[in-house]
Amino acid sequence: MSKRIHLLCSDRYLPEGLFETLKDAEWGGVDRGTKILLEQGIQPTFTVGDFDSVTDAERAWISEHIAISPVPAEKADTDLGLAVAEAVAHGYKEIAIYGATGGRLDHFMGAMQLLKAPSYQACRIELIDIQNEITLLSKGCYDIQCKSQFPYISFVPANEQVTLSLKGFKYDLDEETLEIGTTLTISNEFHHEHAQINVHEGLVYQIRSRDMTE
Repeated sequence: MSKRIHLLCSDRYLPEGLFETLKDAEWGGVDRGTKILLEQGIQPTFTVGDFDSVTDAERAWISEHIAISPVPAEKADTDLGLAVAEAVAHGYKEIAIYGATGGRLDHFMGAMQLLKAPSYQACRIELIDIQNEITLLSKGCYDIQCKSQFPYISFVPANEQVTLSLKGFKYDLDEETLEIGTTLTISNEFHHEHAQINVHEGLVYQIRSRDMTE
């Protein structure tokens, strides 16, 4: 089984019961996410960040519970980018990221770019919040199972040479060429409990999602 770690960036749009469900899982704290994990009684495997999103008092409190080495605020990568690199260096092949959505769009787009990094293609990296699960599929065949909490599934081309087949969905495809700018593969649904995805060529963002009710 591949080593899996969960990275926490913030407390934005977290899945319900996240910390209770993954209390004993391995976690990495990304900047303010470190404080949130410690408050939940979870000791991160490692921490990364410039910690500019916490106050001096909060930073001192964090230091009382875990050793931190803040990086300079002016750097060539985001805190999340550094955290993913750290996770990969530790040998984790599956990386689930929480708290990276619902805030600044530039940070979100940066997170989406991380999924495309060639050096991470051998890993499975997911962006997860209460409403969505996002991952990147490279060339290959995938058998996936329907998740009742995410009834919708979409596929967004991540480059200009994408050919996709879908089987077991409400709208199947047979070696369809996806063009940048099209909405053809948005808001599909499972037709069976299990379905198959075949990425013949290119890179595709797979997005599982649900509507939020008030």
